[in-house]
Amino acid sequence: MHVDLTVPSYAIAAVVAYYAALFALGARAGSRPPTRGPTPCFVLLVPARNEELVIAATVAGLTGTSYPGEWRVLVMNDASRDATGDVARAAARADDRVRVVDRGDAEGGRGKSSVLNHGFRLVSSWVASGDPWLAGAREDDVVVGIVDADGRLDRDCLTTVAPYFADPAVATTQVGVRIANAGRSLLARMQDMEFVAFTWLVQVARDRIGSSGLGGNGQFVRLTALRSLGGQPWAAHALTEDLDLGLRLVERGWRTRFCQHTFVDQQGLESWRPLLRQRTRWIQGHYQCWRHIPRLLAARHVARRTRADLVAYLLLVVTVVLVTFVLAAALLADTGAISVTDRFLVGIVPYGLPYRVVSLTLSVLPLAIFTIAYQRHSPHRFRWYAAPAGAALFSLYTYVWAYATARAWTRIVTGRRTWTKTPRVALDAAPGAVGAYRSFL
Repeated sequence: MHVDLTVPSYAIAAVVAYYAALFALGARAGSRPPTRGPTPCFVLLVPARNEELVIAATVAGLTGTSYPGEWRVLVMNDASRDATGDVARAAARADDRVRVVDRGDAEGGRGKSSVLNHGFRLVSSWVASGDPWLAGAREDDVVVGIVDADGRLDRDCLTTVAPYFADPAVATTQVGVRIANAGRSLLARMQDMEFVAFTWLVQVARDRIGSSGLGGNGQFVRLTALRSLGGQPWAAHALTEDLDLGLRLVERGWRTRFCQHTFVDQQGLESWRPLLRQRTRWIQGHYQCWRHIPRLLAARHVARRTRADLVAYLLLVVTVVLVTFVLAAALLADTGAISVTDRFLVGIVPYGLPYRVVSLTLSVLPLAIFTIAYQRHSPHRFRWYAAPAGAALFSLYTYVWAYATARAWTRIVTGRRTWTKTPRVALDAAPGAVGAYRSFL
């Protein structure tokens, strides 16, 4: 059997060049956030299903934020089977800025989109009726912030985010995500690399392009923008409801922003099984969002560079398939099972040392850029002598996405769209088994 790897190699090189361009564009972005603007009323919406391990600390962190305007915390207790509701109600009794809504069995357990849509309808009705809890806020003044039950906003997050909404065309602002327990395990550290480096490699540049995306945690959305999408702004069956929401807002002509100057901490997963389930859901949800590609291409009122980048982002999910295919073919060729041909750069770069240097550069460049971004911006950065080992481990870790893609394709073919909630852990004390890991990194 013979396999020609020329076309896949050029495709991978194009992807590398694309992300290198994004990194260069992001590196040129201004370092100062906007400082003048309105002080909107923030309603921090916390979906909570069986979150007794983390909900008290999350609410305490949100009520302890530093912000000169009004803010409220709305905990949506989604038919929890544990003490989530009791813990949240105790917090509400201690601080009248906290309100708890209990969703019963008849409506609970239907997914995050259902919870968020319920919270949106409640906030809209309270604004319309002049509910005193919102201190007389008008619809135009309200920004809904989505904070997962394990989320910890930076103390000054709201103050930093508020000025982004001075522009009435801005629908959303997403903040950076960090992994709070990155120091507890190597697996959590790999997730921290994903989130932090992705922020600085991609999101900062896309903020300039107008195509920055939403994450499920630390997203802030103008209430009037949500209303422009109808009664259920979060798609009911979307496995990545955050990505879907951002795309629909862009299609409607709204602008999305990314704020690099503040962050939300969240828990990283410390075991492989839930991580693989989570990544499978993300990949499947990404493929679901391919339905937006024709709509984006037809949205002539949206800037061309915004549409082009969003379409590229949606399509580039297949990159992991290309990379895995090329690697597998190379390994099979080494065993003699198949023969391969790769005419990548033949006739463009002289064969021999120049060709090997260019090939090695293209192979190492993405990982080097990723690691540099992480080392510059993460509070959990590797010690200098451990960075090469960390980068190598991260390179292996990325093949999680290949496995998740295979699982996602299987679920798509079989029509499965259900998902399992991500488990939490108590972070009061780190397990003693990670001592050697900490000393090395």
